[in-house]
Amino acid sequence: MLALVVDRPGVSAVRQVPEPVPGPGEVLVEVAAAGICGSDLELLDGRRPAAYVRYPVLPGHEWAGRVLAAGPGVDGVGPGDPVVAEGLRSCGVCDRCAEGRTNICAAAYAETGFTLPGALAERLVVPDRLLHRLPADRPVEPAALLEPAACVASGLLEAGLPLPGSRVAVVGDGPLGLLALLLLGTTAPAELVLVGARPARSAFGPRCGATQVVAAGDEDALAGLAGRLDMVVEATNVPAGPATALPMLRRGGSALLLGISGAGQPVIDPDTVSLNQLRLQGGFAASRNAWRWVVRLYSDGILDPAPLVTHRFPLEKVDGAFAALTSSDADAVKILVHP
Repeated sequence: MLALVVDRPGVSAVRQVPEPVPGPGEVLVEVAAAGICGSDLELLDGRRPAAYVRYPVLPGHEWAGRVLAAGPGVDGVGPGDPVVAEGLRSCGVCDRCAEGRTNICAAAYAETGFTLPGALAERLVVPDRLLHRLPADRPVEPAALLEPAACVASGLLEAGLPLPGSRVAVVGDGPLGLLALLLLGTTAPAELVLVGARPARSAFGPRCGATQVVAAGDEDALAGLAGRLDMVVEATNVPAGPATALPMLRRGGSALLLGISGAGQPVIDPDTVSLNQLRLQGGFAASRNAWRWVVRLYSDGILDPAPLVTHRFPLEKVDGAFAALTSSDADAVKILVHP
């Protein structure tokens, strides 16, 4: 089959690789669409921490597809079934897994597309215990965005969903920020503000439920939000993101930090947290509970990430997909690759 193979940092190519074969408890899936994100760029150029990658590797951790075949002992899915699957290979028996927090499993890190073959390929094999079947009447392609949606959902479930009527903001107009708007919209907020740095991306805000869009550089508008909000979700991936987010919170408010800036140094004044009794919650990957939530929302037609797909590329032109992801002129939100 055809696949993108990353042999080592800086060395990758689309080429023929052996067809995967499902073993006991595994399924073979035909990939309908695979998303790409900044984590894939880190894998390609070698910036991903060594503990979170294993070369050579077939990348692709955001995907949706249809079952082609099932290995021995698999029940509940069959050929043609539309599916997505959790990427993290959690152990299922440690204390964190027992709590349902499979995203912070105590076992050694293993994840589809980073340490195990991923979905930038025509087909892949995954354990059936990680599968989530989709309704036959829902489109398969947009379900590739359920993986990043589950990452946002996991953080929201840990932080605690805001009560109906809350005043909430999302800082960051990338895919995670826009998906956060879609998920927060299900909680019936009184205000849902998007703070964004790229106008073309911020323009998606109202379509994702934002009641107000504020430019990240608009100091007057940001000053008007100071101390007013019950919750802020930060998803910028830049060091300034948390510093922008926290002043918006009322005393006793909560912040979910999803962005990974690589700053390597403090960017938050701890006195701001202490004196205002703020709650800070980090978010890493996606728990099983989060996956179940977003799959249910998608299956019921409540969550529709399809409008966020701005670019599509065939696998043979995956280099163009990554170029669009990094281009400041492309204004890409979500890019899908079709093997």
